Amino acid sequence: MRRFALFVLLCAALTGCASLADLATLQSRIQHEGYQKVSVYHRSNNGTDTLEISASGSDPDKVAEIVWDTYPEHLDRLVITLDGTGKRYTEADLREAFGERQVTEKPDDDADVTKTIVTGVVVAAVTFLLLGAGAVVLVVVLMRRARHRKAQQYLQQQQPYYRPPSGPAA
Repeated sequence: MRRFALFVLLCAALTGCASLADLATLQSRIQHEGYQKVSVYHRSNNGTDTLEISASGSDPDKVAEIVWDTYPEHLDRLVITLDGTGKRYTEADLREAFGERQVTEKPDDDADVTKTIVTGVVVAAVTFLLLGAGAVVLVVVLMRRARHRKAQQYLQQQQPYYRPPSGPAA
């Protein structure tokens, strides 16, 4: 059961999180624009994709534009913290400020995560049931075999019954 839980957790992590390569590329683009101490974190919670960026600099709108034009993952919210001052954007805010995205957005994979988890649970349940049925069959076969052996041993231990000879004693 532990392995299954680990498998489900791994599937969720691999399919629900943004690609590390995309995050690393975004971080280097922001640093290339002169921002320092850049930290980038993408999370998905209850179907809401949030990208959080913290750095040292002064123009959060410039960072938001870099994200909107170059980051291919789906975004519902963007939170930018520059030198301790935070600014939040929704997808609608970004679309209004910067127009349509210049990068092809990867599809929002929340439905795929659910499908993957459900598939994993079904496969695990079927596997568990098959293993349980196999164990029951094995126990039944072994019990029958043990009964058959006991019956054979009992029959071999009994002395055959002989009738005393009849007739005149000499």
